[in-house]
Amino acid sequence: MAESNDITIRNARGYIGAFGSRIDKLANETSVAAGITIVPTSPYHITLITKDELRQLTTDLSDKIDTLYENGTKIDTKNIFSLGLGGDPKGVCWVVIIWNAGNIFRKKYGLSTKQFHITLSNTDDHSTDKSLYSLRETFLTENLDLNTLDHLVLSYNLSDQYDQVFIYAREMCNRFPDSEKSWLRLADIARRNDQYKLAMLAYARTIQLLNGQGNEKVQEYCSKKIFSCASIYTEWGCLFGENELDQIPEELKRYLLTPWSQVIRQRFVNIYSDEQPQFNQNPREHLIMPFTDPRGRHQNLGKYL
Repeated sequence: MAESNDITIRNARGYIGAFGSRIDKLANETSVAAGITIVPTSPYHITLITKDELRQLTTDLSDKIDTLYENGTKIDTKNIFSLGLGGDPKGVCWVVIIWNAGNIFRKKYGLSTKQFHITLSNTDDHSTDKSLYSLRETFLTENLDLNTLDHLVLSYNLSDQYDQVFIYAREMCNRFPDSEKSWLRLADIARRNDQYKLAMLAYARTIQLLNGQGNEKVQEYCSKKIFSCASIYTEWGCLFGENELDQIPEELKRYLLTPWSQVIRQRFVNIYSDEQPQFNQNPREHLIMPFTDPRGRHQNLGKYL
């Protein structure tokens, strides 16, 4: 049985769950803060696969179930985050948990994403929403550090809630503008939402922030996505067509509406050596090249071309 960060993944009374001292610590800290004195009769845990799900998987994957158990013990447990207390402290209550590695594992075996939680009460209600919407206190992203906010973005992405992904990716960029993670998350969701100009500029900022830090794999990924945007959907750089400027969130314009650095330009010097662009600009359409006022007094200055 593999152990990681004081957490073990094991089969317990017909379900698979995560157990260990760190799970106990998350549960106890939340219980003490909420004044909950009842200690559940069963150990604190996070259910990874329920009894019913495991029973169905055993039927469907009879020749692979041993592999499922083995792979389950290898799931990453380092990035398990508590968002706080959900439910009623005098009744059914729980700790709201983000655990993306757990949901990636579930999806691998055809299971839906799960609202992970640690049950604090002796009773449970399996039909109750246990997401962050069940939190007792107002959820404030300003209380989250970069890593937790990043995993929140990824959790919504895994559950296909793309509107929320976009909201929290913007929040990441606004609060942590010097983190390449922030802009990469924003770029990916913008591209998925067909906001190709926003995606292009966010990928470019990711490359700029990574310059000199290595991670060539991520830079190459961003370069390919920028090329895709420019070849098919939009003009290069800060040259905007009709309505494209509306894609750029107001609070992020000062980071995105800036000339590209020489590092980024150099990456695309020979970009069309093997492939020609498919994007055709309507010659009657006016283009605008906005720029930001370095004094910060006017954010939408620009000129039409």
